[in-house]
Amino acid sequence: SFCRTTQSLYTKKANWRRILASSSSSSTNDITETIIRKSFHDMQVIQEYYGTEKSIFVPQLLSKKADVSSYLKSNEINAVLFDCDGVLYRGSDVIPNASKSLSNLMKQGIKVFQLCDKLSKLLHLDNLTVDQMVTSSYSAAKYLQRELLPFLSVQRKPRIHIIGTSGLCEEIRNAGFDVDTTNDAKCGMSREELAEHSFPQVETDAIVVGLDNDFNYRKLCIANVLLQQNPSALLVATNEDAYDLVGGDARHLPGNGALVKALEYCSQRKAVCVGKPSPLLAELIRDDHNLEASKCLFVGDRLDTDIRFGQESEMKSALVLTGCTTVDKVVQMSQINVGRGTKEEPLPTIIMPHMGLL
Repeated sequence: SFCRTTQSLYTKKANWRRILASSSSSSTNDITETIIRKSFHDMQVIQEYYGTEKSIFVPQLLSKKADVSSYLKSNEINAVLFDCDGVLYRGSDVIPNASKSLSNLMKQGIKVFQLCDKLSKLLHLDNLTVDQMVTSSYSAAKYLQRELLPFLSVQRKPRIHIIGTSGLCEEIRNAGFDVDTTNDAKCGMSREELAEHSFPQVETDAIVVGLDNDFNYRKLCIANVLLQQNPSALLVATNEDAYDLVGGDARHLPGNGALVKALEYCSQRKAVCVGKPSPLLAELIRDDHNLEASKCLFVGDRLDTDIRFGQESEMKSALVLTGCTTVDKVVQMSQINVGRGTKEEPLPTIIMPHMGLL
């Protein structure tokens, strides 16, 4: 019965929790091998589940390299787009065979793109160009150009306040904007300090929130007041990821979504997200690289951003089991909407253990 099968699945998962706990302080090689072993274990659990459940819609479950290759050929896939963290690497640990797989795809004439928050040198691929790396900074800059430049006076550059990295600031500045950021040595902000703080006299046209490892209460206070003083300013999020995974035991590292939600809550404003699953991002990639959506495969580890992005952009979608989506989540979503999941968390076209099978 389904109950007995589910109980068996949870027993297997409990064994893996013990293995993962023991690997949390292991070397990089041990961690990546543990990630891969667990991905095949999770794939087996999903295959056993679908063997007992008769859903109308079942993602193709591909656990062999030959099967993945056959899928690409039969669907005439000519471009593969990858999420990065949780797919190509996890934290600072590269998924085994990631670099080799990317090189093999390019040798076959398949276009390869990485959608990432920042450029990474973890993969050590000399033939992977900057044009193939689509950052959230790039999509934010393009969105601001489209929304602000046609409507503002040529006498001044639009002013953008940024929470984020120096890379995000540079991308926005190079797109034709004046950039303002909070670089105070202080982290906190008292009531008296905020009341006396000197804000710029010029208009702020947008506040952009990107991942900032040095985010603090002071930055939150300043951005919040800027939105209060500039009610027509755009509030833009480079992405809304809840968390990333680090370490062999998959510890949750808060993502940019946590920063965005904090500012949304205190400002009572809703941010425009220009990262996945934004249709704007898909539009930019298609137009810039002349892609046909039906012949593209998007590979990701999250249902709510990656798989949703692929499906709403009319691409094929592949879920890998090296990142955030758990077996529990796949099983839960398979029981909704005749096995298709929800609009917010759809199930993919295919599921495979890890991207090294490509």
